[in-house]
Amino acid sequence: MKKLIVLVYIAAATFLFGYAKAAELTYNASAYAVTEANKTTIDFPVHFEDLTVKLINNKAEINWSTRAEKNNKQFEIQRSTDGKRFKTIAIVFTLDDSNEAKHYAFKDELKGVKEKKLMYRIKQVDTSEGYTFSETVSPAL
Repeated sequence: MKKLIVLVYIAAATFLFGYAKAAELTYNASAYAVTEANKTTIDFPVHFEDLTVKLINNKAEINWSTRAEKNNKQFEIQRSTDGKRFKTIAIVFTLDDSNEAKHYAFKDELKGVKEKKLMYRIKQVDTSEGYTFSETVSPAL
């Protein structure tokens, strides 16, 4: 059933916004699980660990990690050229609770982007439509 919901979200996002499949995305679950001894209480649906952006071969490689995820629906990768107006360039649907660290990567092809100053952030949307933002970062040169 979750796969059907994800497919419906992807189809709707593609129809409405045209960016559900904007570039290459990879996801890897960490090799370790959070044990009872070091388990943290989840106040927010997602605990971000880090967010980095690197320019490689004229593409922006965005990497982020989460320490735990609960009631998380999706991540929206957002880009800005002025730090004020952000545009969602891709959506990553998750829908799985986890007490394991997860690592995500997304490649922004930068098609049609002429500005040199770029900033990225991740908008996390939970299953009740609440949301939080990661920090804003610029590509490391």
